[in-house]
Amino acid sequence: MGTDRVTRRLLFRWLGWFAMVNAFVLGVIDLRYLNSGPADMTPLSWLYLVTIYCSHHALLALLPLLLLGTPLVLLKPSFRLLRPVAVFLLGVMIAVIVLDSLLWSQGRFHLNALTVQILGLRSWLFVGVMFVIALVFESLLAGRVWSWVGVDRRRHGRALAVVLTISFLAAQGIYVWADASYYVPVTRVAQQLPVQRGFTAKRFLVRHGLLDVKQKRARRLAGRLSGSADDKTAGGSLRYPLEPLRCSAQQPLNLLIVLVDALRSDMLDPVLTPRLYRFAQERAIRFRHHYSGGNSSRIGVFSLFYGLPPGYFNGIEAQQIPPVLVDQLLATGYQPGLFSSSNMYRPAALDRTAFAAVANLRMETRPLDAPAWKRDRIMTRDWTDWLQRRDPGRPFFGFLFYDAVNGKSYPPAFADRGTPAAGPAGAAFANYQKAAAFDDALIGNVLDDLDRRGLLEDTVVLITADHGEEFNENHDGIRGHGSGYSRYQLGVPLLLAWPGRPPGQVVRRTSHYDIAATLVRRLLGCNNPPADYSIGRDLLNGPEWDWLLAGSYYNYALIEPGQITVTFPNGSYEVRDGEYRLLEKPRLNLRVLEDAMYENSRFYQP
Repeated sequence: MGTDRVTRRLLFRWLGWFAMVNAFVLGVIDLRYLNSGPADMTPLSWLYLVTIYCSHHALLALLPLLLLGTPLVLLKPSFRLLRPVAVFLLGVMIAVIVLDSLLWSQGRFHLNALTVQILGLRSWLFVGVMFVIALVFESLLAGRVWSWVGVDRRRHGRALAVVLTISFLAAQGIYVWADASYYVPVTRVAQQLPVQRGFTAKRFLVRHGLLDVKQKRARRLAGRLSGSADDKTAGGSLRYPLEPLRCSAQQPLNLLIVLVDALRSDMLDPVLTPRLYRFAQERAIRFRHHYSGGNSSRIGVFSLFYGLPPGYFNGIEAQQIPPVLVDQLLATGYQPGLFSSSNMYRPAALDRTAFAAVANLRMETRPLDAPAWKRDRIMTRDWTDWLQRRDPGRPFFGFLFYDAVNGKSYPPAFADRGTPAAGPAGAAFANYQKAAAFDDALIGNVLDDLDRRGLLEDTVVLITADHGEEFNENHDGIRGHGSGYSRYQLGVPLLLAWPGRPPGQVVRRTSHYDIAATLVRRLLGCNNPPADYSIGRDLLNGPEWDWLLAGSYYNYALIEPGQITVTFPNGSYEVRDGEYRLLEKPRLNLRVLEDAMYENSRFYQP
């Protein structure tokens, strides 16, 4: 028994030091989460970052090892048994955290039940390779630590435990105060670390009159607005539309929707995109302040076809309910010619949402391994071939989803386009511009082809994007899309050419939510109020929005003039101004929050 006690003590000592060494390893890996950290750090937020970073990674490594290792040590104190279990556990953790840190640094989202679904084969192969490397590393590390603890019996572990405990308590105390005081420089730091949830004490503070009840309720609404990424019913069944459509027969016009993945509104330029610019000048209505309903393809496309906020996506996708727009187009006899340069199933999930009712849906453009610009060119050719073969006695519904801009992909002939910008994002931005110029030329060919066939005068043409793209314009480290809710990621071009309507400009703020409402009423002759199936208004004569909901893969945001409230899945939030700078003392508009919550839930039946 005495030998067992010594062995168990030694094994627990090894577990503790193995965890501390791995805490350092995980801390080094997790520095990637701070690459795009805030530039407005205060002394208190720095203190919080240091204390939470040390204690967070110590617990992240120690707790799983103790949970799995303690029963083994107590039941059978054997290093040969304990070592492979600990090595396997830490190998898995390292592989997952490396992938998660890459996702965060590139797109500002963590691994969760939703993002796992959109990862491709390459991501999983990467995880597998990292896991094998981590196993080899951890196995060697385990042996070295075992040799060290068997020789060095000095009790520095107790001192280290005291320091980490004090760090943990200090960090949580700072967070409790910051959370109750709406002190954003501290609360936003916690969002960057994986598996990090700060303690709160709002109920205690309210009970003792230390926190304003009205502000507390505003925060609760902001937290509820974020919802749960896996909640597919929102407490009730989905009722969409609220009433059956009432549509009158009329002479139908053709419809062509052109989406350019990641094309933001300021790319519409007479030099960079001359075909689109000329089309706007000569034939289309240009909407100067148009916003997507999402900063990612999934929610951006969803907002366009459904006119619904992002809280409905999971319910719609789970039940594969098509939008009333597409349902009515098919019911009216439109021929669907639907083409995507990438594919229909990821990440926008068009096969399970917008086009769920379309038979024989073309899922992808082949070859799949071709660069995006080649697939865009092939898709354009396939579209014109389809247009030639269609039944000329029926109207058509065309959909073209270009991918080269999102992939910053272009042929050699466009290498001289674009203007390199200063800074580390300059090369990426120049490639982005070149790809935009290339897709502009392809879309120009599509428009020319329609004109040659005599179809342009009988076709409603809508050209827009699913979301925009950011290149650290705000100098806050935010890049790409799906990573923030600035105008660079939400602001997209919208050109609408409607036969019989002169070209012009609309300067009031409009949204993707308005597109379905406009087409269902004006193209398909349905006289239902848009509220029966959408939260949108009429693009051509509707009122200006005073707030918008936008979504990503994992959170939501409430966009108001001059203020953006970004919510997180754990119920916390941050408020930014129109330039996407953090507001330290935000004032929430309770009425707007209530309206947003209502729109995000009224199509669910309790």
